[in-house]
Amino acid sequence: MKKSVFVLAALFAAVTLFTINIADAQWRNPTHDVYNAPTGIDVTIDGNLDEWGEVMDAVTGTDGSPFCGVEFEGVGGAVKVFEEHGGGKWNNADDQTVCFMIAWNPDAAYIALSVTDDEHQNSGAAWNGDAAQLAFEPTGKRTGGLALFLYNVALDGNAENLILHNERTNGQPGLEAGTDVAITRDEGAKKTYYELRFTPANFGVDSFSEGIEVGLGICVNDGDVDTPGQKGWGGWYPHSVVHGKNSEKTGLVVLTSTAVTAVEPADKLATTWGNLKSVK
Repeated sequence: MKKSVFVLAALFAAVTLFTINIADAQWRNPTHDVYNAPTGIDVTIDGNLDEWGEVMDAVTGTDGSPFCGVEFEGVGGAVKVFEEHGGGKWNNADDQTVCFMIAWNPDAAYIALSVTDDEHQNSGAAWNGDAAQLAFEPTGKRTGGLALFLYNVALDGNAENLILHNERTNGQPGLEAGTDVAITRDEGAKKTYYELRFTPANFGVDSFSEGIEVGLGICVNDGDVDTPGQKGWGGWYPHSVVHGKNSEKTGLVVLTSTAVTAVEPADKLATTWGNLKSVK
C-alpha cells in the first residue's frame, strides 16, 4: 500500500512539473529565447553606444536575425513586438522599436538599449511613460515564484535628468545613477539610448564567469504627448514585469567565452547597428 501511494505521489509530481513546463513554454520565443552574451567589450557608462561595435551583428537568434524588435506573446496569446495598454496606440516601428545588447567581464555585466521612439514622454516616474524596467531571475531556472531583482530607469519629461528606482534588490546594493546607469536622447534621430552596468555585488556573488545563466526580462514602456503614461511596451519578455512580476516569463542570458572586438567607430556604418545609430 505504501509503495502504491509513493508511486502515485511521484506520478502526480511528474505530471504537475510537466504541466508547469508546458505552461512556461508557451511564453518562449522559438528563435530568440536565449541570448549568448559575449565578452571582451570595454564599456563606459555614458549613454554613447559607439564602443559596442559589432555586438548587435554578432549575437543573433537561431534564425540569424538580431535581438531587435523581438516578438513576444501578449495578453490573449497574440504575438507582437509592441503591446498597447490603457488606450495607447502603436502605429509602426517608428512609434517604438526596442533593440538590445548584453556583454560581460568578471567584474560587470552590461546592457545597452537602443529604442526608436518618435516622441519622448515621461510622467515623472521610472516606469510611467518612456522608461525601461528590468527583471533578473538569478538562477536561470525560469520557473514560477522565484525571486526577482527589479530595476526601473528613465529620463524625465525634458529628457535631461535621470530617474532611477531600485525596486527590488533582495538586500544587495542597488544601481547608482551615473556610475551604473546613463540614458541619452537623440531627438533628431528619434532614439533613446540606455546603458546599464551590473556588478556581482548587485546579485550577491563574487564574480561573473563563463557558463552562468540568468533569466532576464526587458520591458520598455512607451508614452506619447497625447497619451501620456504607461500606454504600452516592447522589449524582450516584458511580461516578466507587467501584469505581475513573473520569473517564469524571462528570457535566458548565457555568459559565453565568445569575444567580440570593439571597432573604431569613425566613419563606420555597421550592417545592423548602423541602422540603429549612424556613427560619424
